This record gives sequence, structure tokens and C-alpha cells, in this order.
Amino acid sequence: MQSARYLGPNRIEVLEVSVPTLNQGEALVEVEACGICASDLSIFKGVHPRARPPLTPGHEFCGRVVDIKGIGESSIRVSDRVTAYPLISCGRCFACRHGNPHVCRELKLYGFDGDGGMAEYVKLPVRNLIKISESLTSDVGAMIEPLAVGIHSFSRIPIQPEDTVLILGAGTIGLVTALVARERGVRKLLITDVAPCRIELARELGFEALDARDPGLVAAILGVTNGEGADVLFECTGSPDVALQMTDLVRVRGTVVNAGVFKKPALVNLQAVNFKELQMAGSRVYAFEDFRSAAELAPSLPLSKLTTDHLPLTQAAVAFDMLVSGAHGKILLEPQGA
Repeated sequence: MQSARYLGPNRIEVLEVSVPTLNQGEALVEVEACGICASDLSIFKGVHPRARPPLTPGHEFCGRVVDIKGIGESSIRVSDRVTAYPLISCGRCFACRHGNPHVCRELKLYGFDGDGGMAEYVKLPVRNLIKISESLTSDVGAMIEPLAVGIHSFSRIPIQPEDTVLILGAGTIGLVTALVARERGVRKLLITDVAPCRIELARELGFEALDARDPGLVAAILGVTNGEGADVLFECTGSPDVALQMTDLVRVRGTVVNAGVFKKPALVNLQAVNFKELQMAGSRVYAFEDFRSAAELAPSLPLSKLTTDHLPLTQAAVAFDMLVSGAHGKILLEPQGA
């Protein structure tokens, strides 16, 4: 089979490799579509702290089960369409023992610590598979993983429909968070970004989008919130500059949810946290129930609009170069289109 292999910094090559051999309790999935995200880009650049070559990246994918070895009591069967919950937890640490394996002390993911979905076939534990509808398009099926991120971050704090919600970053995670917020009844949503293409996409989706490069951004947000700032802010960029600014954009006793992944510690204005009595909540990936909720919610959301490019697997290197340019939204690799 063909597989996009990370071979070292800035090296992705599509190679012919053996179809994975199943162990007990595993399923073989024929991949329909696999998304590329910023974390995959960190692998490509050689800066991800755990990913080691050779590796097949990819943790946002959907496909069809073509073989199972030892299904036990699972409801998953051969020919089912599925998406994959890609987390690997130790089962021993405090988080795992107390029902929070998604923040496992030794958390790993398929596509980072083991081969993922940028291939014609991928093997996974049957317990990690979630059925999806036959009617769901593959580009939406591949968006269930990022949608679960948005659902989980939205669940971290109580939010009222009358709250003003500000989302920093109109990339995939920012946009799915905005879609979840709107679906959950939030009426006043603002979203910011630095890239004109992402700002335009946010507006196409019906959101009030602002240019984060505008030196008057803080004044503009204060202007539409009666001088107070947002009730709730979601940080979805992972940018150090944004981390320092975010406390200026929320009201007294407002809430900041950190959903962006920072590659290293960033400066945060703790004086503002102190003086304004702000609440801050971290949000990391998703719980299994968030993934199930995402699979149920996905058909009702315009997720296909977030995908700007469909490429065959054979053009994986081209896809990563496109992502580096910053001028594209979600890029999907389609192995069966190769």
C-alpha cells in the first residue's frame, strides 16, 4: 500500500509499504480522507517533541473497516464507516484512574507516536473506532476530530446564550469552536485572525470577523461590548503575542479558555488576571464522549466549507508545502484518489 512517510525535517515521501498486520482486538481501516493540521506541520518541520521518523502522520481521518481480528463485544463490524479516536492513554496515572484519560500523564496519539491515517490503510484498536453515517461525506467525516476539540473546549466552562464570546484565531479549531458556540445558542460571537483568507471564510460562515493585525483591535472589541470586553474568550492560536493580549479583551470576572496549543511557555498578564479576577481554563484535545458528540453533530454543521483543498495521497509533500504557505484552510489527503 502507499503511505505518506515522515523521514526527517521537511521530508515527506509517499512510499510503498506493507499493509499492517492485525493483532487481537484491532481493525484495518481503508482510509477515505485524512486532514492535515498544525500539529502535523510541527512533525513535518521536525519540531514535534515526540514524533520520530519514519512515521506515517495523520490523526484526523475517516474510512471503512475492511478487516477485524477478535471483535469481542464491540458493535464495530467489517464494512462499517468509521472515524478514529486517536488517543493512547496509559490507564495507570491519576488522570486515567479518575476518568480523565484524555489528559493522561503519558498521553500519546496515533499519527504522532504510532502510524496514523495518511495511508491507504491504517490499523487501530477496535475500541478506538466510532461509527459514522453512510451518508456523511468523507470531508466532513475527517473533520470530526477537530470538531471534538471545539466541543470539548466549549464544555470546559458554563456559557450563557446572552454572553459575548470572542474567539482568537479563525483556523480550523477557532472556526469549529465558533460553530459549536452558535449551535449551542450563543448569539453574540466575534472572531479574529491575521490571515485575510481565514477572515473571509469566517464571514462566509456568518460570523463577525475582525482583523487581528489592526492596531485598533482592542478598541474595536471594547466598542462592541460597551467598553467592558468579552464575557468569554477562547484562545485558539497558540501564539505568544496573543497570549499576552488576551487578558485585555475580556471583562472583569470574565473567562479565558486556552484551547490553542503553545509550543513553549508564553507570557500571560497575571496582573490582569489578579486585578480583574479572571477565570482561566485549559482545554486539551477531547474526551471520548466529546468525540461521540462530534460524530452526531457533524452532519448538521457546514464543516465542508472549512476544507479548501483536496489532494491525492501521492501529493502529500505538496500538501505540506501548501500548509506552510499559510494561504490555505483545511487540506485533505484522499488515498483512494491517488
